[in-house]
Amino acid sequence: MKKINIFLKTLLALVVLMTTGCELTNLDINKNPNSPLAVPPGLLLTNAVRTATYTTSGLSDSGLGFTGVTASSDRFDLNFGSYTGTWSNYYSGSLKDIEEILIATDPAKVNNPVYRGIAQVLKAYYFSVIVDFFGEAPYTEAFKGNDASFITNPKYDDGKAIYDDLFKLLDEASANLQKTSPITITGDPIYNGNAASWLRAANSLRLRLLIQTRRVDSGAAAKIAAAVNAPGGLITTPAQDLSFQFSRLLNPDNRHPWYQSAYGSASNAFTYIIHQYTLEMLENEDPRVPFYFKRQSTRILDFNNSTDRNTASTGYPPFNPIWIDRLYTKKGLTYNPTVDGRYLAGFSGRERGDPAGIPADTDIRLAPGVYPAGGEFDTDAGVRITGGNNKGVGAGLFPMITSVNVKFYQIEAMLTAGLAGDPRALFATTIREHISRVASFSATLDARAVAPTAAAVDKYVNLFLAKYDAAPTNEGKLSVVLKQAWFSNWGNGIEIYNAFRRTGYPGDVIPPLSRQRQFALRIPYSTDDLNLNSNAPKDRPAFDAVPVFWDVLKFKF
Repeated sequence: MKKINIFLKTLLALVVLMTTGCELTNLDINKNPNSPLAVPPGLLLTNAVRTATYTTSGLSDSGLGFTGVTASSDRFDLNFGSYTGTWSNYYSGSLKDIEEILIATDPAKVNNPVYRGIAQVLKAYYFSVIVDFFGEAPYTEAFKGNDASFITNPKYDDGKAIYDDLFKLLDEASANLQKTSPITITGDPIYNGNAASWLRAANSLRLRLLIQTRRVDSGAAAKIAAAVNAPGGLITTPAQDLSFQFSRLLNPDNRHPWYQSAYGSASNAFTYIIHQYTLEMLENEDPRVPFYFKRQSTRILDFNNSTDRNTASTGYPPFNPIWIDRLYTKKGLTYNPTVDGRYLAGFSGRERGDPAGIPADTDIRLAPGVYPAGGEFDTDAGVRITGGNNKGVGAGLFPMITSVNVKFYQIEAMLTAGLAGDPRALFATTIREHISRVASFSATLDARAVAPTAAAVDKYVNLFLAKYDAAPTNEGKLSVVLKQAWFSNWGNGIEIYNAFRRTGYPGDVIPPLSRQRQFALRIPYSTDDLNLNSNAPKDRPAFDAVPVFWDVLKFKF
């Protein structure tokens, strides 16, 4: 018994010693070296841009589907679970990282203006996308769950109020980006820390927001003119684009998401490309066709064979009289079913809003090409991508704000808001610039990417200039310009979706064969936030009935 008491006393002494002498052992169980409380802005910046780009590219895909380019949600079969992951990725991931950069660069505590300016530009861009797609959203009270205010149920701010603050944020960013930074900027995957480039991006984003709101802002014309002439200038060349280039890395897989779905899996899992889009590009002899699209097959399906018949989607091009008439008969050409059919077989896509089931066509379905997905240039050989072999490199591009779109903004302002300039001449320049950008970027990824001839480019530009000249009014001319923007934004559905809701152009996009709801004026909120955030809207806005604040058109089929 005595031995037991001695043992207990000894054990108690050890416990007391361990409890009171923790400093002696230098153990702090409350600190996790793998989860630091503070992270350098450079590390946060890299991760924020990468993750936000993947998230934003998903919204871009929806925009392409909403405007008749791809089959992504083209029947408007959306619900409150459709974008739960998108919402979470923004608010718990990339936007939180950007907010941490802003906290770490508080001018009251440190002198770090350029990092702060970069974070302000990114915050303005991503929140403008959120407003453009969702409408109202947590903004002023977002990301305050861990600070002194401890707001875990942030209110949803009005879309216009958010935009108003984004303009102020861009003004602050412009001022910061014109200051001298005592700190070397690292971790910038877009401009490599070049403050002048970020300043041009800030000015161009301001112009974008002004164009977006021009129909609900009586003072838009003067503001647009001032933005065009802002100190530091606009993005004017592709080398200045605000864009993100994905990696070639396979592990971790940081390649373009289109590449991952089309080239990196067992078969082409990329969504369908709508027939109207490819047909019109072929009809117009668009020089970008072999850069945009990769045909997988040259074999003409045999409809007398049940397997082949079940492989073809509605409107299979080699047997579609509309394609044959527009591509051959009306041009005075004779359609050769064997030769020409083998070429058209590779453009197997889908009709917009086709309610039919998905056939077993992944091995023949048209795939994205070298631009912007980082896949393959399309040659006449029609070599299949044979999913899983990882042909191509995957180092594709996501264009956020480009010199081409900045020019489209200016043309729209010239035609609608009295901005000085020659819209026709700028239109021709814009078309040429985009064709050149597509070709030059593609050549860096695929040695087979052959630039189009000057004659082919001239013919295409003259075709659209003739359409422009034939339009009797500025509105008619704008419709021609934005139809070209429809073709020039392959890879950025955000621009197309916004332009369509803002103007109704292009107005000749074929309606869906069937749809479950009306046109998406916005997208549904996250069901998680609606259920868990007590300050989320009690009346959930119907995505096909309640537009975002700048949408005065309120398009319906």
